[in-house]
Amino acid sequence: MTGLIPALLLALFGAWCGTFAWGTSSAASAAAALSLLGMLFWTGAPWRDPLRLGRAGRLLPLALWIAVAASCWASPVPRAGRVAVILLPAFLGLPGAVARCWRREADRRLGLRALAVAVAGISLWAFLDWALLGTPRASMPLGHHNLLAAWLVILLPVAVLPAREPGPWRFAGLAAGGMAILAVLASRSLMGFAALALEALVGVAMRARPRQRRGWAVLLALALLVSFVQFPRIVRIATGEDPSARARAVYWAAGLDGFLAHPLLGWGPGSAAWTSAAFLEPIPTVNPWGESVGELHSLPLELGYELGFTGLAFAVGLTVLFFVRRLGEREEGRDPALLAGGLLGLGGGALAALGSGAVAITALPLAAAVAAGAALAGSGRGKARGEPPWPLRIYAAAALIALFPLELARWRYDRAVTVDAAGLGGAAEAELAVAMRLDPQFPLYPMRLALLKARKPGGAPAAAEVALRAAEKGRAVPSLWLVAGILGRSGRRSALDRACVLDPLNPFAPFYEMLAGGPDAPAYGAQALLAEPRLATAIFWEKNPALFSRSLEALRAWPGVDAGWKEALLAAIPSLTRRGPARKVELLIDDVEDRDVISLPVFRRRPWPAAWGLIDVRRNDWERLRLPPAAASKGTSPDFLHRSPCLSRSPRGQILLTQ
Repeated sequence: MTGLIPALLLALFGAWCGTFAWGTSSAASAAAALSLLGMLFWTGAPWRDPLRLGRAGRLLPLALWIAVAASCWASPVPRAGRVAVILLPAFLGLPGAVARCWRREADRRLGLRALAVAVAGISLWAFLDWALLGTPRASMPLGHHNLLAAWLVILLPVAVLPAREPGPWRFAGLAAGGMAILAVLASRSLMGFAALALEALVGVAMRARPRQRRGWAVLLALALLVSFVQFPRIVRIATGEDPSARARAVYWAAGLDGFLAHPLLGWGPGSAAWTSAAFLEPIPTVNPWGESVGELHSLPLELGYELGFTGLAFAVGLTVLFFVRRLGEREEGRDPALLAGGLLGLGGGALAALGSGAVAITALPLAAAVAAGAALAGSGRGKARGEPPWPLRIYAAAALIALFPLELARWRYDRAVTVDAAGLGGAAEAELAVAMRLDPQFPLYPMRLALLKARKPGGAPAAAEVALRAAEKGRAVPSLWLVAGILGRSGRRSALDRACVLDPLNPFAPFYEMLAGGPDAPAYGAQALLAEPRLATAIFWEKNPALFSRSLEALRAWPGVDAGWKEALLAAIPSLTRRGPARKVELLIDDVEDRDVISLPVFRRRPWPAAWGLIDVRRNDWERLRLPPAAASKGTSPDFLHRSPCLSRSPRGQILLTQ
């Protein structure tokens, strides 16, 4: 029954513990680690040459791990990559474990049937969620349409292999292929379509039998037809009018700048989510304020940013050599069709990875490892040479021990979320304090503790100190610096400067910079009004009319802002009544239905929705003033934010991360 293990692992990760949203809970994270390391412990895997790269290449996996560990050691945020360093050997050993599970023909046949059922089930889930619930794109259960498409194109060429069988199980392979194609089409993922077309094109070229050629030809025609339907979007991308493509260009530019600033070892595994804001130049109307970028949307670029040229070279070299070795065995192995299906899935996944770098969503690297294991299982010959299992078992046990305090801290964090929702703020503080002791370098725990402390009377000084420590641990997460700056008394200006630099479209940082006083206060007031014109209704202005007038003068003289927008705001201000009930403008935190400020992709933890009331405004005036931000006006230049004083006072890029 060992043949079922890879498919069960795929179903577990693809439906729950390796997905975008559900994989953030402590239960899911613990299940992922236990199942992955438990499989290696139970089934074993070759450890001298786990990917069968031969005498010349068998040291490449070790070299890659050393490069990742060295990059983590030199990183300004080493905690971001600790789990990657611990689990990388497990993912490198997983293909060998899959090949061992499928070494015998009976186990291989059983495993492929189960894999087809798993792929068909996930595809049906995605398709029904899209068709019945009316979601814009198929994305569940992975949580994002690009993630779903990438997962399916990696596994589709292997999942259809039961269609070779003469009995009723052939319908499982056909169902897996058909449902996977429908789910990819419903996802409307452009890279998913491209990967499908590539797999179909290569499949047509590889298959010699007319019946097999017809199946791949139908898939190719379907992929090309859907690509033709996507032609208007391709035109928008080519002309620079597609918002998604423009946002990706911003992420790619930030990744390239970060790579060039630290080309040898990069900024450390997992660091892109914590540090890329230091290099990101947001484009108004494309990048919203409060955006926290979880990944750079291109795996090669993300590897270069995080691991430098050294890690990228080892990763690419390992991948290329794996393909070369397997292609050399394609006619001599146990199951050439399985070998071809595994390589075809890896090729489709590699193309999809050009538009996504979401390796933290562990369902994707697991799917790639299973596809690589299928290629190894299909290329194996004869009886495998036995190796003692104790080195791998020692590693699995050591990895579990190393992960235990981190997983226990995550469990404490989840308990804090639960008890705070029940109104037990004191118990939530106690849980977070324990989480901080177990995992002292993780910045989200002290930030959340600071927010809880700030709710108590007289708790602001202690909260400010804790928040500042959180921001320093996160290095370049803008929301952490914003929380520290708002809570802080001494040293507020430095924290707010960093928040302003890292997220210049955010209205809260310049507004609180203005409250701190100084000669630049009018400029900061103008910047806050440019980012959120409804802040003109703040009660603060009623007590400081002179500062309000000077802020409006600075706004009127601000270069690069659409003149019509300025006139519209200045004309609306005299109509403000400055009377009526007050309300607070709230900073939304983990509000997954609206705008994420401490965002799920950055720290990969369970959401903890909260609304932090900050600025008092006149409710009636706030609701009446409906002018959008200046950045939304077509006549506003993308460079208008360079006038902000914080950009000339606070460092950016490499200096911000290394000083």
